[in-house]
Amino acid sequence: MALLKISTRSMSTMSSARSRGFTLTEMLVVIGIIVMFIGVSLFIDMNNFRGNAFRGERAILVTLLQTARADSLNNIDQEPHGIALFPSDHPNSYVLFEGSNYAASDPSLREPTDAQYPVTFTPASPSEVVFSQLSGNANYDGDIVMNDTERGLSATISINREGRISW
Repeated sequence: MALLKISTRSMSTMSSARSRGFTLTEMLVVIGIIVMFIGVSLFIDMNNFRGNAFRGERAILVTLLQTARADSLNNIDQEPHGIALFPSDHPNSYVLFEGSNYAASDPSLREPTDAQYPVTFTPASPSEVVFSQLSGNANYDGDIVMNDTERGLSATISINREGRISW
């Protein structure tokens, strides 16, 4: 029995002497796995960020459309109100204006809002939407289709003749 205890002690001493640390290969494998996880998570996070930014851009446009309609319904300055999408004098902006159309509106009363994310609009989308004073009826009945130039996605904002905005 004493012999058995000695051999057990010597084996445990030998195994602990060999496993005092990690080998270089083990460390490189673990570091490689960690780097792969970080790379995948960064890719997923950036894609998620772009999606949030695009949805935020759509929310900005919807808010501006609702603001123009509310100003028309409230008969602010006894004028119709509208929004122009990327007009030539503000090529990367949405512009709130007063008047029956953007070209005839007073430039000092225009309120541009810069786009925060690169989007384009389909050719079928209107260049401006005007809401009638007191009724809030829109001069456009159809869809505004925004395209995400970064990811190839699109979002649709629908407006009917009565001025209902849905997205």
